[in-house]
Amino acid sequence: MSRNQQKDPEDLSQLRQRIEILESQLEEIRLQTHVLLDIARALNASLDTRVIATNIISAIVSLIGINQASVCLYKEKTQDFEVIGVFDSGTLSPQMPPHLDLSFLSQVLSQGVTYYRAPQGIQDWQWICCLPLQNAQHKIGTINIHALRQPEITSEQMEFLETVAGHASSALENALLYTIVERESITDGLTGVYNHRYFQKRLREHISLCQRRKRSVTFGLLILDVDNFKMFNDHYGHQFGDTVLQTIVRELYHNLREGDLIARYGGEEFVILVPEATEKIILLISEKIRYVVENTRIHYPQTNEDVSVTVSIGATLWHPQDSPTSLISRADQALYKAKRTGRNQSVIK
Repeated sequence: MSRNQQKDPEDLSQLRQRIEILESQLEEIRLQTHVLLDIARALNASLDTRVIATNIISAIVSLIGINQASVCLYKEKTQDFEVIGVFDSGTLSPQMPPHLDLSFLSQVLSQGVTYYRAPQGIQDWQWICCLPLQNAQHKIGTINIHALRQPEITSEQMEFLETVAGHASSALENALLYTIVERESITDGLTGVYNHRYFQKRLREHISLCQRRKRSVTFGLLILDVDNFKMFNDHYGHQFGDTVLQTIVRELYHNLREGDLIARYGGEEFVILVPEATEKIILLISEKIRYVVENTRIHYPQTNEDVSVTVSIGATLWHPQDSPTSLISRADQALYKAKRTGRNQSVIK
């Protein structure tokens, strides 16, 4: 064998080194692929935006030296941002500082490209890196890095972050779409309150809860009906009638307790479930609602007048022997009495 055909020991050494480097790079690619697959599975395992945000932060913290990070959701109606995930290595209960101006994120989403600025000294809650979460149709939010444990984000790490952002966009969009579909399935399209089907479900849950509790506890049920609503619709038109129903709902929200549940029962009828109630409580709530509605004025632009409506209310308390049907029937009887004996009043039965 000639010398030209023989491998120089130095060449062999360099070849081995090159092979080792390639094997190391291959192993790193394999590891990153597995990590990204795990991240994709984790992000798509939940339809809760806050759980997804936690998984996003866990993913980037596992591979990049980060001290502070956040995930923000863009709210299209109000054109502002909701913080749905926060990480701060210095505390177990991290919170976004109130002074941080989230309007900066609007610029990031408008431009649609990753914002990055190397850290300037050791400072908390800087805008170091912001990754837009969006698709062709929607602006979804941003992933933000505010403090690092390393001098800067490398190009390889940035590539990893942008891949995570792609998975995160899909996961959050799925969650938001699910929330919309779920909300529409349980709410009334006109007024935005819960619909009849959801009310029936919650009514059964209230009864079941009361039956399981050993101590004496009950809840109240109110049925409201807008007085003479057909005549009102005939005079002012159905479109203005819709406005009246929406106005009544708004006033109900402003004048009920946080735990009270409002639902549209049908037509111009609404129901209210009042947990932890007594006869005195539901009577006070009934009269408050009746008074508020009676004194609410709704502007009718065609004649430039302020009009008002009244409601009749039937109220009752759940008793241990009650089924959903018997409870509703008793409240309905009370409502019928309120309407039959003059309207614009509340009757408890």
